[in-house]
Amino acid sequence: MKKNIKLILVLSPLAFIFVFAYIISHRTDNKLQEKGKITIGKFDSIQEYPKRSYLGLSYYIANKRYTSFESSLHKGISKNDMGKFYKILYLPDSPEIIRGIYSKEIIDTVIILKAGFSRSEIGNLPKQKTVK
Repeated sequence: MKKNIKLILVLSPLAFIFVFAYIISHRTDNKLQEKGKITIGKFDSIQEYPKRSYLGLSYYIANKRYTSFESSLHKGISKNDMGKFYKILYLPDSPEIIRGIYSKEIIDTVIILKAGFSRSEIGNLPKQKTVK
């Protein structure tokens, strides 16, 4: 009986933390879907840990440079994609809260420059084909 009580006392806080984290994450995703704005961000780095990795992204909002990290879980992006530009969804009242939209790389230099990046930050993007 005492073992069951000890087990409950140990597992209860862990379950509470897990549920709380899930609720916060779900609320953030809902806020991003309802009030989120889109900008362009550059995939700068990846931090790898034994059980998880994080993507480092830089982006500009109102001429201010931000750097944020998000989990790489289920993103389909790797070290080979570093230096590429993607759309980023952010909250205007909390611009450090982001979600990358990695379904399509942004290669239009005009769009990237308008997003606040300099030519030196753009680097060598693939040449675009012009359609006449």
